Amino acid sequence: MARRVEKLEKGLVGIPVEVGVASIIVGVGVAGPEAVLHEREARSAAPASRSDCNRRQPLCAAPHPGPGFTLVELLVVIAIIGMLVGLLLPAVQQAREAARKMQCANNLKQQGLACHNYASAQKDVFPESVLKKEPMGKGKLGLNTFGFYTLLLPYLEQGALYQQIDQDMSFSAFCSTTEGKNVRNTLITSFICPSWGEEPVCTRSESYLYGALLTYSGVGGVVRKSGEKDENGRAYPVACYPTNADYSDHGEEGYPRNGMFQWAYSVPIATVRDGLSNTFMIGEFMQRDNDSSSPYYAYPGNVRAWLFGSNSDGKTGIYIFNVVTKECGQFNAHVERNKFAFFRNRLPFNSEHPGGAHFARADGSVTFLATGIDYTPYANLCTRNGGEHHTDGN
Repeated sequence: MARRVEKLEKGLVGIPVEVGVASIIVGVGVAGPEAVLHEREARSAAPASRSDCNRRQPLCAAPHPGPGFTLVELLVVIAIIGMLVGLLLPAVQQAREAARKMQCANNLKQQGLACHNYASAQKDVFPESVLKKEPMGKGKLGLNTFGFYTLLLPYLEQGALYQQIDQDMSFSAFCSTTEGKNVRNTLITSFICPSWGEEPVCTRSESYLYGALLTYSGVGGVVRKSGEKDENGRAYPVACYPTNADYSDHGEEGYPRNGMFQWAYSVPIATVRDGLSNTFMIGEFMQRDNDSSSPYYAYPGNVRAWLFGSNSDGKTGIYIFNVVTKECGQFNAHVERNKFAFFRNRLPFNSEHPGGAHFARADGSVTFLATGIDYTPYANLCTRNGGEHHTDGN
């Protein structure tokens, strides 16, 4: 016991210790060694006070919060994310448009092959633009009737739909029936360019507007002025000139006869003397006026139902093919139909693709024609028998 006290005294030299109400300064004994040992053991067993914890036990203190973002750092991160989104968004949009453009080309490819399959089944004769089965009397063939897309249905895996169409009825009479309305409202996705961005089925009440729409049109040739010559100084064939210069008459008289689709006439493959690969057969068409007061400004503009071929007068209502004229210019040219009183079938081909438009050639291939091409080579490609020099830069 004496040895323990001696060690305790040596360990407490110079260290102040509070024991109860007594203060023990090592070397100045107020209490005996046994009391000091007793008090030290008691303090070891007792819970530490807050002051003792703060002084001798730093782990008991509240944890210091970890590092975080400052406001400036947060704003920098947001700015970087915004820049990345700004760089990525155009790339995403371009990728989407590229996919839509590819789908549009595939649509025209299907239509071109359908025309060839029809010709193979009809002794090498392409489909007529408007069907001739119209019970309105001699001299009015092709009025108030269906368009050539009706004839393509069996070759586009739409044979069941084709069987529902009564071609012995006029277009308006057929569409007044329940079955006719159902057929007219049947959407065929390959008839709509995915870049158009409008509703593919029009529900407006006007008889010439409603139905599943078509954003493509047959190429009906080029209107040449009387005496007009080609780039080699040669006069164009007589068939290039319509006999009615103001295009106001119906029948074949108001239309050129140098395109792949004509009024109430079919085109045999043998008459495509410029070559199938040098002749446009179908192009994109989705024109609308920009003037909000025009009746052709509101949806669907000048786009019509795929079932529709022509109305009852054959003047303003040829809905299945378009002809090329200098007055309206080349494709993608902006033309106000209402302001200049152009007929619908004189409006230029156009598309929603940046930089050009798709055309299906008479051999079934598809070309994306750049907007900057001159009018003359473009018009040459739209005739089948002009004997012109053809170049489209593709």
